[in-house]
Amino acid sequence: MLERLKSWVLRWLGIRVETDRDQPDQYVAAYEDLTGEDITATISGKLAMLTFADSTMDVTPEGGGEPGARVELIARKLREIWLQGGWITAQMLGKGGKVLVPVVTGGDLQITAIDQNRMLIRQMRGREIVAATLLVDREIIDGTTYFLMADYDLQEDTHLIRYRAVRDGGEPVPMGTIERWAEVPEEITIGGIDRLLFAFLRSPRDTRTDTHCHGVPITYGAEPLIAETVEHANIYRREYRLTRPMLGLDASLWRDSFAQGADIGAVRRTVQDSDDPFVPVERSSVDGAGQWQYFAPAIRQEAMEARLQSLYRRIEKACGLSQGILTERQTMNYANRDEVRAAMYDTFSVVRAVREEWQRALDTLAYAIDALAERFRLTPAGSRGQTEVMIDWDTSLIESTAETFEQYLELQSRGALSAAELRQWVKGGTLEEAEEAVADIGGETEAGRDIAGILAEE
Repeated sequence: MLERLKSWVLRWLGIRVETDRDQPDQYVAAYEDLTGEDITATISGKLAMLTFADSTMDVTPEGGGEPGARVELIARKLREIWLQGGWITAQMLGKGGKVLVPVVTGGDLQITAIDQNRMLIRQMRGREIVAATLLVDREIIDGTTYFLMADYDLQEDTHLIRYRAVRDGGEPVPMGTIERWAEVPEEITIGGIDRLLFAFLRSPRDTRTDTHCHGVPITYGAEPLIAETVEHANIYRREYRLTRPMLGLDASLWRDSFAQGADIGAVRRTVQDSDDPFVPVERSSVDGAGQWQYFAPAIRQEAMEARLQSLYRRIEKACGLSQGILTERQTMNYANRDEVRAAMYDTFSVVRAVREEWQRALDTLAYAIDALAERFRLTPAGSRGQTEVMIDWDTSLIESTAETFEQYLELQSRGALSAAELRQWVKGGTLEEAEEAVADIGGETEAGRDIAGILAEE
């Protein structure tokens, strides 16, 4: 896709772009191949679930106050993306990156998550992208694929966005070819902008190069270990097949078994790998002691499983993860927060890096929605940059909630934590909502400090 996009940009804008390898296409294809290895998808899915868990996100007016139409629009759109955070994160880690692109069409703003191989980076300033072309949408009509191309260019504090519709092959078509693109303007300019109006979620995995364009999958560099594990899994499967119980019966008991003149070896091969447990044998093979024999060798299950777990653990280490992603989680006392933190800290470090990517992405999306809403008059005109994105990340991965609760109770009893702050930690929501609830219960009185009273309202 990157090579095609590069040629389309040359045809459209007359700009020749050198990409940083075609590997992003390979990452996407490998992740989407359901017949290939599933270790990368397993790790990505597990980390995605740990990233979000019981975390919450809220958008509020900066400095407090009542949210206006602009804040409500930003909050609604970010919540839509937040609800999709699980699969977006899994694909970001498995494919190396995802791009979140807001587009205004038909008087509404939609945010689309696209793979990183549909983003051609034309210019970077340090780690910041300042010019890029994206395939932000696609539609298939009568077997023909159409793409909506968007070119983003940041020049000082002015942002230029150009749109073009093309069919698969790069030939331009009218914007109205696809109904939902009909009202997309071919070119817009927005002033007072300091970043491109899309967000790039890049996998935190080290690329092992000095380039920082596209990201790499979470299992990047562990491919030899994964190949060895897949090979071992196939051997493991074959081990079970070869150790299935079989009954060897005298060939003379097989009706018409050798009517076609086949020797006993040929007949045996026809049933050896089938689900039929009966195998014809020559009388000499049973030493004349009887007309049948039982075959059931013991499987080397312990050795096979030990090697499989060893390979899983080596992959976890190669990816910078704690035990418990592919292997079984360590036995520990989960009431001891320090023990849990030590055991899971490697995984938590990766999860924290993913969360930092999400924090930056949501801040950028809020900024982009704000600017586009002003430019297209989706909400009444007003000052930009008056919103704040707050995320309460779940910490149960490395903390004992029971122990933390006891510590908060101790702080509250000593006057170092208010009842409202304690309620907010337990119930979630904003501090203002917690203060109102505590005031209804009884406020900061001696009785109000009783946790049973604080949590009475469900």
